Amino acid sequence: MHLTNFTFDSSIEIGYGGRKHYLDLHNCFDWQTITYLSEERRIKMTWTRSSGDWVQQGLPSAFALEFRGVSRFAAWPRDPEMPFTEDSCLASVTFTPPEYASDFKRAFEGYRSDSEHIMFLFMSGFGLKIWAEDVELICDRSV
Repeated sequence: MHLTNFTFDSSIEIGYGGRKHYLDLHNCFDWQTITYLSEERRIKMTWTRSSGDWVQQGLPSAFALEFRGVSRFAAWPRDPEMPFTEDSCLASVTFTPPEYASDFKRAFEGYRSDSEHIMFLFMSGFGLKIWAEDVELICDRSV
């Protein structure tokens, strides 16, 4: 998977604008939606800015990650004992080597190659893996 206009600078932060700007997906944004357009082989995940007083001013009100050339995606069930409010709070993002396609537990640091897929883990235990050719950050126009 090729990252077109951003980096994951930690397991919860997106860096963009030449790494001058950061989006903290754990503390400052809440995951809202996933849309799968099968005929277009595209997935769009959207986040909105949290309303807490700890969230810095000037962050976008919303943004999306748009995955293109999607060949596969998979989900891991949430923990039924966790409150549903934890479904929108990201715990970590990891890029996963191909040989760990069915593993939703192991985390890897950093991005190593385009052959890896991305895994999002949420505080509720819910997991989502996406195999795509590329992914773009969209935060400067309507998401």
